[in-house]
Amino acid sequence: MNLAVSAVGTAAALDPLSLPAEGFASHALSSAGPLLVRGEPGGFTVEAAGRQTARVGYSAADPGLSFDFEADAASPVVIVVAVLEALFTCNPSLPSLKINLEAGAVRDELLAQGAVEAQADGFISRPELLFQLPAPFLGKAPPVYPEVASFRNGVHHPQRPPKPSGTVYQRTNPWLGRALTFHVADPDRDLEVFNKWMNDPRVAAIWQDQGDLAFHRRFLSDRLADPRTLPLIGSFGGTPFGYFELYWAKEDRLGPHYDADAYDRGWHVAIGEEVFRGKAFVSAWLPSLMHYMFLADPRTRRIVGEPVHDHQQQIRNLDRSGFAKVKHVTFAHKRALLVMLLRERFFLDRLLFPDLSGSADAPIGSLPRKSV
Repeated sequence: MNLAVSAVGTAAALDPLSLPAEGFASHALSSAGPLLVRGEPGGFTVEAAGRQTARVGYSAADPGLSFDFEADAASPVVIVVAVLEALFTCNPSLPSLKINLEAGAVRDELLAQGAVEAQADGFISRPELLFQLPAPFLGKAPPVYPEVASFRNGVHHPQRPPKPSGTVYQRTNPWLGRALTFHVADPDRDLEVFNKWMNDPRVAAIWQDQGDLAFHRRFLSDRLADPRTLPLIGSFGGTPFGYFELYWAKEDRLGPHYDADAYDRGWHVAIGEEVFRGKAFVSAWLPSLMHYMFLADPRTRRIVGEPVHDHQQQIRNLDRSGFAKVKHVTFAHKRALLVMLLRERFFLDRLLFPDLSGSADAPIGSLPRKSV
């Protein structure tokens, strides 16, 4: 099967199409993955388990892509999505890619997923649609849990779904040259590193949850038992670096301070490893965490946060990530700034892609912005 794909935009903006020298890994958590998209003279190849499954032709003189699948390629749809993810991630200024599709099951499935959309003169793929597909990042589309009323401390909210386990998200970050993963915290596997982080003076100054191993085992176990919260551990290239605590805002302490929607989600963070602090890493984990929350339930329209009101560095990071400042709120232990990120803005403004302007080199995958 052959698919012809053209870039929509000027040739100058698209020449050349960049990919990391080592290739770009997609669909790492799916049954078809990981798929490795590599550049080669005249185009790209797609590999699965070390075996080529498709070749993609490309030339600067005729900046279009043509897919040629091996006869036994497991899933042409997944291969197309993997190539689109690779090209949009590494070339985030691409407005869209035009795809000429023959009638058939592949075209129908790509249209049904939203990977492509019909136009008067053919079909295109846009990143603001493509990156709402969960499979490349979560492995598969999570089920939409039925909406049933529940009550917690006098608050009406939906019954929350059972907790996932294991790795729930993985994404390639080409400017870092390593993958980012989030996995559900395990009180056995993650206890020692979590205990180290929580006793770090920099983390303890904000969290105030210092303690011994027994205390932190109970801490993680309580978060796992609470339907409101989901504790995650973030890793870069397999090295754990931080703790992320997601919560449903409706029944959280933040809920009474604004008109919380039933599927608003919030988050807390503790970066425990000094080597993983800094702009290049924040630009990977922060939008990816937002991405995971939006993908985990399509009914989540807003993500909220409550940074300490005078934590200027964190607030600057949130500004760059598209969060709006709503108002100050006062808790028993702190005065906080309520911030909010809209699903529509996150995807339409392509906030998954970082602005790494000012770096010594022009990092692959950077999308310069005047402002967000």
